[in-house]
Amino acid sequence: MSSNPAVIRSPYAQPGHERLIELCQAAAADLPSLDCLAYYDRNLHAFTVDRTGDQAALKGYETAFRQLVGDVRRFDDLLRDLGTGDLMRTVVETAEGAVYCGHVFAEEFLVGATRRQAGVDSMDEGVGELVTRIRKTVYKQADQLPGGDREQRAGPLDQASPVRMTAAATLDAELAEPLTGLLRTAVNTGDLHYVALHLDWSFAFSADVFDQPALAHWFKGETAPEGRRKQYLDVAARLRADLPELAYSLRLFSEQPVRRIVFDVVAGALYVYPLAPRRGFVLGLTLHQPEVYAAEQRLRPVVRQIEELLRPEHLDR
Repeated sequence: MSSNPAVIRSPYAQPGHERLIELCQAAAADLPSLDCLAYYDRNLHAFTVDRTGDQAALKGYETAFRQLVGDVRRFDDLLRDLGTGDLMRTVVETAEGAVYCGHVFAEEFLVGATRRQAGVDSMDEGVGELVTRIRKTVYKQADQLPGGDREQRAGPLDQASPVRMTAAATLDAELAEPLTGLLRTAVNTGDLHYVALHLDWSFAFSADVFDQPALAHWFKGETAPEGRRKQYLDVAARLRADLPELAYSLRLFSEQPVRRIVFDVVAGALYVYPLAPRRGFVLGLTLHQPEVYAAEQRLRPVVRQIEELLRPEHLDR
């Protein structure tokens, strides 16, 4: 891998991109976990900052990233109805690494990638900081806190907050009982506000704190708790088609199955953890932007425990 990031300008690069190139090149030099950065302006690839030196692979990456930007636009349309703002950060992780698509401003997107699993978190944090730097120094825009406040850690649970549990009529009782215990000690009003399990592409179980007074300002009119629960079910139903399409878009970057997706909006984030053997996924949510990082740290062990519960030897089917 090249230690000095190379700049590859497309025919669509303009003088107005030069300051962006400087910022991206400087950030790439200081971020060893990053393989490349690609900038897309009004659906056109403007430039790439590359640390791999592999031009053949890079050409495929640029195609995959352009398709990812199109997917992000589609997901933005889907999530906007939730009333939590535009989609500003999308992270797609496989066993081979991850891609970060950040909405910089207007119709401009920055895509960063790493092909090393150990570098996913640092790449995610570094590209998020770069998006904020570009927004503040070039476009004089505010910090949207992509990725949340990483100094914020998942704190003690508020055990006084009742959790609303909902199970599908078809869910086995021997699975519903441990899920109830697990999610009652994970979902809370502080960071992780909603977790749902979908199996065989159908709703199976969910837990949320939408009825709690601490979150009442998020649920007014058509977005009252029951309406919002239905909206998340609608989003989940769309994922049956959208997850394979997303994996197809990134096939020139990684052919491995998608193992994690983060849709980070202006107010909070939606987390998707596919469960490939069961044709399903775990869906998590926070409505608090500073807690986006903390909420996912709480969600990750929950996903691992759910995967353990779904192992054949734990179920009598």
